[in-house]
Amino acid sequence: MAVQIREILENFPDLLSLNRGAPDHSVTDIQTGTTASSQSLIFVSNRQQLEAAQESQSTTWVVGKDLVTLVPAKVTTLLVSPNPYLALAQVAKRLFPLTRHHQILSGAKIHDSARVSSSAQIGRECIIGPGAVIGDDCVLGDRCIVGANSVLEPGVKLGEGTHIHPLVFIGHSCELGKNCEVHPHTSIGTEGFGYAQDAKFNHYRITHFGRVILEDGVHIGAGVNIDRGTFEDSRIGAGTKIDNHCHFGHNIQIGRNTLITAGMITAGSVTIGNACVFGGRTTVGGHISIADQTQVGGHSVVQHTVEKAGQYAGFPLQPMKNELRLRVLLKDYPEVVKQVRRLSKHLGIGQDVNPE
Repeated sequence: MAVQIREILENFPDLLSLNRGAPDHSVTDIQTGTTASSQSLIFVSNRQQLEAAQESQSTTWVVGKDLVTLVPAKVTTLLVSPNPYLALAQVAKRLFPLTRHHQILSGAKIHDSARVSSSAQIGRECIIGPGAVIGDDCVLGDRCIVGANSVLEPGVKLGEGTHIHPLVFIGHSCELGKNCEVHPHTSIGTEGFGYAQDAKFNHYRITHFGRVILEDGVHIGAGVNIDRGTFEDSRIGAGTKIDNHCHFGHNIQIGRNTLITAGMITAGSVTIGNACVFGGRTTVGGHISIADQTQVGGHSVVQHTVEKAGQYAGFPLQPMKNELRLRVLLKDYPEVVKQVRRLSKHLGIGQDVNPE
């Protein structure tokens, strides 16, 4: 599909401007410098990418303002952006969308093998894939996609433009806002891990009456589990993005525009603020609150409430600067132990330092 530079500029006037070249020039795809053809559009965000792009066949580049004077003459069409990486994301999504996977088999938009309840409300231009199950009283907004073999239990609501990939489970009465995306092997709205015990230590499951609510624009990766609330709803705020293989216990509350990378685990009744960032394999204990704009480094453990925004890491959690200093010092620990043992022996002081 050919797209004219003029169309790109008209769609993103605040993000892109034409430095040189003709507006009627066309590009056919977006590539990296090493994979581009002469008709490809490439995005160059930094000097390292600029160096790699020098050998590119592409003659149409998008670069940052600080790189304009370094672009070679062979680039006949040059666009400038204050944020090339953001421009890449926006241009690719709007003008070069990948849509072939939306309907994996051609034909009717609702596949013959899908089971859709007669009481379900299905909006315009929805796609429902093979083997999908849409339960009683479900509501799908316009242009929703439900992939093959996904299950929506009774009362689930999807906002318009929401995309449920294949092999997803959404529990009864849960609600997803507009333009959400949920990737395969994810479960939303499973019961939380809560049991009562009798005197003989027999376990009795606590019924979870709450739901899971995803606000608009939430992205959920593959293999994620989000438990429903016990009485109140579990909630993920608008614009929050969650990577693969995460688990969130019952009553989870996550704010807006938070980024959570792979493998994060939280116990129940955790509250996370707006615009937070969590590194991979972070673990959060139960009944903990984390302030807005908190950043937590990967492989960290949060055991206590974080009341003040900042950068933290480690176990126990501490300011990230302190944790990084400690990691540097730890590599010298064996040599320090040896020196202390030699010094102790020389001075005849007490017991040896245990190197373990």
